[in-house]
Amino acid sequence: MIKKLLLFAAFALGSRAATVLPSVSPGEGATAGIVRPDAAYARRVFYVGGDYNNTATGTVLQNQIYIEQLTPAAGKTQPHPIIMLHGGDISGIVWLNKPDNGTGWASFFLNQGYEVFLVDEWSVGRSGPESTAYTSTDGSGIGYEIAEVAFSAPQLYNKYYQARFHTQWPGNGTYGDPIFDDYFSKFGPITIGPQAETIMRAAMCDLLRRIGPATFIAHSIGDQYALLASDECPDLVLAHVAVEGDQTPFGSYDNAANGANTSIPYRPYGIANTPLNYNPPITNARQLVQATVGTTTYTDGLLSNFSCVLQAETPAPRQLTNIAKVPQLFIVSEASIHITYDHCQVSYLQQAGVNVTFTHLPGVGIKGNGHYMMLEKNSDDIASYVNGWIQKTVK
Repeated sequence: MIKKLLLFAAFALGSRAATVLPSVSPGEGATAGIVRPDAAYARRVFYVGGDYNNTATGTVLQNQIYIEQLTPAAGKTQPHPIIMLHGGDISGIVWLNKPDNGTGWASFFLNQGYEVFLVDEWSVGRSGPESTAYTSTDGSGIGYEIAEVAFSAPQLYNKYYQARFHTQWPGNGTYGDPIFDDYFSKFGPITIGPQAETIMRAAMCDLLRRIGPATFIAHSIGDQYALLASDECPDLVLAHVAVEGDQTPFGSYDNAANGANTSIPYRPYGIANTPLNYNPPITNARQLVQATVGTTTYTDGLLSNFSCVLQAETPAPRQLTNIAKVPQLFIVSEASIHITYDHCQVSYLQQAGVNVTFTHLPGVGIKGNGHYMMLEKNSDDIASYVNGWIQKTVK
């Protein structure tokens, strides 16, 4: 299976014809397109997690996590809810309206009868501010230049081979286009790393104990927290949908969209910066023996597939016994930078005993998407595929 995944780029490359999206005409943008009404729902907000800290102004509650609970107005018909975790540099608002005024995945799943819980992750949006006990690792957010290259208009920059297939963004994807500006207005700072993992691990299990067993749909860095919840309280996680999860084993390829072709050392516990429940158990990260598998390859002179750092085959790879209790769907799009390296995370999980269904979206007829696929023109097609998997998996 690992060899099969490492050859994934062979069928991910697709057609060689370049595609460039047309510019948005004046008067279009955030008001363009068919505007569909949001699903009707009742809304409640609350917080989970948090800890009290002594400050100069007294003892304050910090690090609490904001939760938005949406219940279908006609009543829920699905037995278990969905928890949605956003990616980096944006908040839980990403699941609501799309920047072209289309309805987002929250409405899609509400219309299927699910109760939906939207999370603002630690230090993001309406969640508690970062306390003085912790140090930010990414406190300034990103510039629009990176957002264009990595998310909304990779086909214009040609930093990696698969970028040319991006066709589903609803505008031209660049600064000054009203749809892009609406999208980028929602960006802000985020804190990631060991502190965030510790806080979010506890908060997500706190949420699950309050609402009962649920399925995670998690995008990009938000997938880290679904994995940690599965490790901490696996009996409460029914299933896990990773939308291009951002946990490259033992490293980070996050600069790849800008042409970088090497990994930055990161995540010493394989897919986390904090300890995980391995079998046989480990007392420090150095007990995970690493091996590089596969070869970084290029197509038409551009990066098209990364090698992976996995556990060595000798001694036998340690198993993620708790995470393995949770079935997982991992989806990757045709044109995202993630197509070049997400096979590494899937290989690592499968090597550690996790049941992962790895889906390359063009393989199920869904083409042209980038990393923010839930905001793109065919987002409902992707949501429908995800819902089909949930319906087959969660009983």
